[in-house]
Amino acid sequence: MKQVIIIRHAKSSWSDFSLSDFERPLDTRGLHDAPLMAERLKNLGYLPQKLCSSNAARAKETAQYFSKLNNLPIDLYPNLYHGSPEDYIDVMSGLDESISCAAFFGHNPGITYVANLIKPGCTDNIPTCGIIIATFPTGTWAEANWKKMNLVELMYPNKDNRD
Repeated sequence: MKQVIIIRHAKSSWSDFSLSDFERPLDTRGLHDAPLMAERLKNLGYLPQKLCSSNAARAKETAQYFSKLNNLPIDLYPNLYHGSPEDYIDVMSGLDESISCAAFFGHNPGITYVANLIKPGCTDNIPTCGIIIATFPTGTWAEANWKKMNLVELMYPNKDNRD
């Protein structure tokens, strides 16, 4: 069985309008939520063996907290920047089969769409630093398919936080 962990980047800053969308860093809340969620995930026993991130600043910065806590490098995938569900499957299908748990860092609306492909109607929005945890029993990354996955849990930094 494979575990898939998909994390929406933490809250980003809009304070510097000279920065492009791609360059925006985390804001104060994001700097709080990213380490909180990394710790929460680890305390629940979810231990990714591979970290795959969009190359946008806010996604990479979020992934760094998970990287530090799990002592793992971050592999960057430009196609995860505003990636479609198919982009995530493309990355998954290329993973080494020795990996049983992989984490992906990306953006909305794609991540909310992914959650609803796994379990239709489960959410109208994955908030910033929200996490989707799913499993699939096929045993190989090459066979990854949203419809074959089982939603295990949706985690949010604050269940009332829906942005």
